[in-house]
Amino acid sequence: MPGRYIIGLDMGGTNLRCAAVSPAGRVLFLERGAARADSAASAVADNIVRQIKSLQTEARRRAMGSPRAIGVAVPGPLNVYSGVVMAAPHVAAWRAFPLRARLETALGRRVVVENDANAWALGEYWRGAARGYRNVVLLTLGTGVGGGVIVDGRLLHGKSGMAAELGHVVVEPQGLPCDCGSRGCLESYASASGMRNLVVGQIGKRRAYQGRYLDAEGNFSVRALTDAARNRDRVALRAFEVAGRYLGIAIASFLNIFNPELVVIGGGVAGALRFMRPAMTAEMRARAFSAMAAEVRIVRAALGPLGGVVGAAYAAMHPEVRKRA
Repeated sequence: MPGRYIIGLDMGGTNLRCAAVSPAGRVLFLERGAARADSAASAVADNIVRQIKSLQTEARRRAMGSPRAIGVAVPGPLNVYSGVVMAAPHVAAWRAFPLRARLETALGRRVVVENDANAWALGEYWRGAARGYRNVVLLTLGTGVGGGVIVDGRLLHGKSGMAAELGHVVVEPQGLPCDCGSRGCLESYASASGMRNLVVGQIGKRRAYQGRYLDAEGNFSVRALTDAARNRDRVALRAFEVAGRYLGIAIASFLNIFNPELVVIGGGVAGALRFMRPAMTAEMRARAFSAMAAEVRIVRAALGPLGGVVGAAYAAMHPEVRKRA
């Protein structure tokens, strides 16, 4: 029977998740794969197509019929109206790449393409921490820093659908270089790579990679850094304090511009929010209008890694939240 589920796909810089989502927003089943973001532009798109077709095959095996709609969330500045990815920092090959057209040709049906952080914002708005709120700012602190803004129940897109690149708000004008080409962006301090740079800046690369903050494969790990902070490691605590300070500077600007009821913070770095919160709150209160700072709540995202797939499905099913004003 057609129409019993929506496909929501969320592609990050490293991993890809593809889910069958019910019309009520419940994830029915989920498949995972590698994003292959370092491949050629067309190969990255073809990988998305393979994941969607794999999920459709499994849905047919479960007698679920065809999907009601397909939503795909991808990183980077994206013209949601044309479906063209302008420049994705974590998918180097995508430069003015006509992703939606490529997917629709391969799949033979309409596809809604959305920015990954915007999709996560929609997911939290529909089924997560922002349910019941109309004015929300979402920040994703992961490989990079993304953002999504919902104003009066409508996702903020801007002229070309590329609004709310909140990770690239400058918080330190002469600060660290950012992958976007600027300097001092929030992403340079509050992402996983930003946290690594803060640690290296304190103790030097050689000592930083001797095991304290590494995962089983020997790579820098925010989770390991968070565990160290729980054990009162001074370097870890200082790194989160600095990240929290810059996060607070950025949030103050978001409060002054958007006056949200709620700020939702998700992503791997958000697991250390309690270590960032004191410095974050102090900066926010010092810089934002006091009435706005007093009214806003700052909370962890509720959907975790499912936020993007749920939001992508919502975007596919609810075009009204994506219309031009």
